[in-house]
Amino acid sequence: MNHVEPIFIVGTVFFTIAYIIETILKYRLRSRIVSSGLTDEKLIKGLFASKVDNRYSALKWGILLLFAGIGLIVLEYVPYEYDSPLPYGIEGTFIALGFLVYYFMVNGKPAGQRPE
Repeated sequence: MNHVEPIFIVGTVFFTIAYIIETILKYRLRSRIVSSGLTDEKLIKGLFASKVDNRYSALKWGILLLFAGIGLIVLEYVPYEYDSPLPYGIEGTFIALGFLVYYFMVNGKPAGQRPE
């Protein structure tokens, strides 16, 4: 378990710094747009809105957690060595499948099918 702690620490520091930089850059962009004299009410409301309303957010996280759970269940039955990267590959594959299923559910038909 000692080898996992540095990964979490580096990841947490990286994402914290990235979030701070993103917040500062968004603030600067909003300030410049407002100070340039744009008075469109919809634009200003959109700039200062905290998050976009996503009506499929619960569906996305439900499907993602379902496939992540299926990946963990599959890992219980697959033999692998302690130092093997196989568990990461299997879990990553199932999470990616979850995102693909969500994409196809939200957008309707798969990309290969043409409307008739």
